[in-house]
Amino acid sequence: MWIERQAKSAIAQATRSRPVVLLTGARQTGKSSLLRHEFPDTAYVTFDYIINAEEAENNPAAFLGQFSTQVILDEIQNAPSLFRELKIVVDANRETYGRWILTGSRRFSLMQGISESLAGRIGILHLETLSAKELRECGFFPRARLTDFLWQGGFPELWANEQLTFESFFLDYIQTYLARDLQTIINVRNVRDFQRFIRLCAARVGQLLNYSDLATSIGVSNNTIKTWINALEAAGLISLLPPYYANIGKRLIKAPKLYFSDQGLVCALLNINSSHAWANHPNRGELWENFVYMEYAKTRQLVPGQHIFFYRDNNGVEIDFVIEKGAQLELIEAKATERVDDRKLKFPHVRRHFAETTSTVACMINEDRMIDLKNYSMVNPLFADVA
Repeated sequence: MWIERQAKSAIAQATRSRPVVLLTGARQTGKSSLLRHEFPDTAYVTFDYIINAEEAENNPAAFLGQFSTQVILDEIQNAPSLFRELKIVVDANRETYGRWILTGSRRFSLMQGISESLAGRIGILHLETLSAKELRECGFFPRARLTDFLWQGGFPELWANEQLTFESFFLDYIQTYLARDLQTIINVRNVRDFQRFIRLCAARVGQLLNYSDLATSIGVSNNTIKTWINALEAAGLISLLPPYYANIGKRLIKAPKLYFSDQGLVCALLNINSSHAWANHPNRGELWENFVYMEYAKTRQLVPGQHIFFYRDNNGVEIDFVIEKGAQLELIEAKATERVDDRKLKFPHVRRHFAETTSTVACMINEDRMIDLKNYSMVNPLFADVA
């Protein structure tokens, strides 16, 4: 079963305009599978194999010299010596586009090598897990199955392999990647503290990020929490959403809200493994908010702090998401319900402060299109496009 990815058009465009293309993303988001599907005749090397990584590290010039045509270099962070040599090769022929296609899972180490060696020569794209839109459009799943997305999330293998269970996938993912790889990368001294930290983050999804509160709860320093948060964000596992202010400086200093990049991961960390468990969980509202945020971000390629924010003023008026589109603001409220109480919507309180706004409630209506009402629109991102 192959599920078409929305990112394929951006990848194709990048290979037509840049000498080097890097596709980043958390482990198991489907980077390698996507590239091998889109470029079936292209040479492929993975540095997950130690022998390939050692060969590239020991003699990067000879390693790259064996390729005369386009090549995919998978998990490039395991062969960092290639970055400097790639610069030399690319500079010898800057107009050969799409020759080198790279993937990498650890954005924090990758970005350092790129900034030092390949700045101005590389197109960087990020691959998230599947969106509900991608699952709808593939045509393999009935409508009732799509509702599982709310707790199962979008890791491609969970949808492509019917024999794989939610519990076994995330047990392996949490133990091998979160509890081992990330701990090694950021040199975690107390494994149990780090595991508690990740689960506490899941319990605080959709809330303001409070470093001091997390530090006190776990018994570590604020700086340790900041290091761990930075690692999760750089690995593509969480997303930090800043507040909206007309004064850009304020956006940078105010506390962001914490979300998880995949719905299934946050549910697994909260021990949610069924539709019944999701529907009855005390964090259901925040989990729906997490889903709505990521669905908008994935399908519309929204960058937090650049295109999308949250709104909260001194009077306690809140709007879950604000999308900035030139001079216009799109206000979005996420409601984990089918019936919306207009009296609880804060749109009127915010509209008066801005010249041009549109308003949308992302809720659980059973419709496959956006419904336009007098004062706002309604949409269920599970079943309808949010574009």
